[in-house]
Amino acid sequence: MKKLAILFTFAAIAVYADTWNGTISDEHCGAKHLDASEKSIACAQKCVKGGAAPVFITADGKVMKIANPDSVQDHIGHKVEITGDMKDDTITVSNVKMPEGQ
Repeated sequence: MKKLAILFTFAAIAVYADTWNGTISDEHCGAKHLDASEKSIACAQKCVKGGAAPVFITADGKVMKIANPDSVQDHIGHKVEITGDMKDDTITVSNVKMPEGQ
């Protein structure tokens, strides 16, 4: 019964999760790193190492906070596809991956 409850919980999360494409940047530079160029990646990584919070920039330039920043640490500065739940202007990331060919 416990396994069934866990399976149902994961299925419910999958139904309500959304997926977005964009770039992981830092709160100081925000949408300036939407291009994910080598220069942007280096700058965003430097800012995050310096204490800036990572943020998600949607393809149209909207800056979204990330509730669980550890989930995106390997993707700072990169174009990504994230799956998660949004509340107000904050995304709780459940999955992050780089698009094919990146």
